[in-house]
Amino acid sequence: MVHQQVFFKAIIQGTLEFGNEKSYHKVQALYLQRMETLYKKEVIFKIPEQLFNEETHTLHIPRFIGNTTEKAWKNTINLLEYCAQFCYSGAINAWLTDNGKILSHYHIEPLGEKSMVVLYQAGKKLAEEKGSEKEAIKLLTEAIEKYERHSQAYEKRGYVNFHLKNYSDAVYDFSKSIKLDAQNSSSHYGLGRCYFIKKKYNEAILSMEEALKFTIALHPLYWAARRFKGQCYIELEQWDNACFEYKLFTSRNYPHTDPNYKHLPLAWYNYGKALFALGKIEDAVESFDKSLSYQLDQTDELKAKMFLQRGMARKAAGLSDYILDFKKASELGLQSATDMLIVNK
Repeated sequence: MVHQQVFFKAIIQGTLEFGNEKSYHKVQALYLQRMETLYKKEVIFKIPEQLFNEETHTLHIPRFIGNTTEKAWKNTINLLEYCAQFCYSGAINAWLTDNGKILSHYHIEPLGEKSMVVLYQAGKKLAEEKGSEKEAIKLLTEAIEKYERHSQAYEKRGYVNFHLKNYSDAVYDFSKSIKLDAQNSSSHYGLGRCYFIKKKYNEAILSMEEALKFTIALHPLYWAARRFKGQCYIELEQWDNACFEYKLFTSRNYPHTDPNYKHLPLAWYNYGKALFALGKIEDAVESFDKSLSYQLDQTDELKAKMFLQRGMARKAAGLSDYILDFKKASELGLQSATDMLIVNK
């Protein structure tokens, strides 16, 4: 009996940097040797010349999308992880999917004993610990001094600077990271957030579009970039574009563990504002209803704005209970809602 092979969809992209010619040629030879002897060529990338770039001393995968068996997938991941231990910097992201679901995701980056790798990993860990930001910046800066092409170290330092509200420094770091690795979607996203803070909304939109280009729709970052694009269009009062982004964002079913889930109330609220501005009153009321339906922690200020906007939409729709929303917004301390109550007595 012949067993039919099962194929899955693989998406792989990224770059590993070997730093010098000697390391580059060593890894290239090891890749070929292990592929032929250990894995019997049952890997996704059978022609090393398509991966290795002698001019830049890198292993570079622009973006591969194709079908693969589970065995070839595992062999490929093992082979790329083996190569990564010889790297100075870089990262590869790989997803195995089936019918729109992620079966497996690997983020492959150097974990060896080279000084820039050790410094980067230590700085990356501290970057995630509140109160350790200055030490994280110190270690990440030292990693960059050891290897100035370290895109990921610039990226992580950019996020630390962002959280410290050093936005100009963060713009520098994210821009430098992108210059070294244009596929670094996280840096495009971080740069877009900086531009948003600086109210450079058109620049932020372009950055988010780059982030979307270099990630996949199954990844949370993709939807975070969509959400921020929508917010930029709201600020620019480009209501049609805002509706397009928020329709996509709100139509997705996010698990509670997804970082985008907590942003759904604000997304529905902004979607409602855009619909209301376009005169789509009934749809706007429905969106405001959705924004108020989540049992999530929100500031009184945001809740008040939600009630006020829904009240305005309900009034426009001819619903008599709009006054209740004005009262709730007023009780939450929104002066404009109190003024509306006076006008609508």
